[in-house]
Formats: sequence, structure tokens, C-alpha cells
Amino acid sequence: MTPQELSRLDYEGASEMLLACATDAKKYEKEIASLQAQAAEWKSKARLAQDRNMEELSQAALQKSAELEAKAQELALELNSIQRDIEDLRTALPIIKAKQRSVDPDQLLAELSMLVGLEETAQTPESDTKPNQNPEEPTPGTRLGALQEGHSPVDDALAELKKKMGLL
Repeated sequence: MTPQELSRLDYEGASEMLLACATDAKKYEKEIASLQAQAAEWKSKARLAQDRNMEELSQAALQKSAELEAKAQELALELNSIQRDIEDLRTALPIIKAKQRSVDPDQLLAELSMLVGLEETAQTPESDTKPNQNPEEPTPGTRLGALQEGHSPVDDALAELKKKMGLL
């Protein structure tokens, strides 16, 4: 598998391709083992025919054995190619996954707000219809809005995280 082909894959596609290649490799291994067993069986038939002085039958059995071994060799070459592809995919999978990682600042802010205990800025329909019973206490959502305008612990945490990630 070429680097250009690997670069076109997304993580899910690469994972699916890795699974497909591994499945194909197992099928090839079973087929090769079956062909080798059949070739060994034909060799034993050839020896048996030779022991009974049936040269023509012995030669036919040896030829069939050689055909089966040749087919097993072809499949072994294809299996080697598949195994190289599997290794390439296993090597590229973490790189592909790392390329797909991205930071959504809005989602990060929402997660940090939840961790710090602040509420979202969006007003719920209930807050619009029900009057605030205590005028001294801010309505839900205005607390975060007021903090966002000024300086808050969430801003500090977000800035520090962006700095660590190299976004600032």
C-alpha cells in the first residue's frame, strides 16, 4: 500500500481496511494449508503407485502434487503482500487518528463551564416565562454571560489548555 493511498484514508476507513486485510490473510493461510495437505496426499499416492510399479499413475500423482504446491506458492506470495499492507495500516492508523483530532473551542468552553459549575448562556424557555422570584439573584445563564464579558476561571483554564495544545 502506497503512502498516497494511506493518506486518502480516514480512521474508520483504515480500520475497516485493516480488518478486511486481516480476514483475507486468515483465508489465505487456511487455503495454503489445505493446498499443502492435498499436495502431501498426492505425493503419498505417487509413492504408493510407484511401490506397485504403476509409473504412469505415479507420474500423474506427482504432477497433481506439483500443481497444488505451485498454487500454494502463488497464494503465499499474495499473503506476503497482504501482510505488508497490514503492517503499513497498523503503522499508519495512529497517525491517521492523530490527524483527525481537532479541538472545537465552543465545545471545550461548554465542557469547562460544566466542570467549573457555570451554566450555559442560552436561556431556557422556562426562564423566559417565569419571573425571577428573587431580583437580587441573577437568572440562570446571565451569570456565565457576565463572567464571559469579564475575566473568569473558565477563561483562564481555556487559555492554559490552548497554550498547552499549541493553539495560542
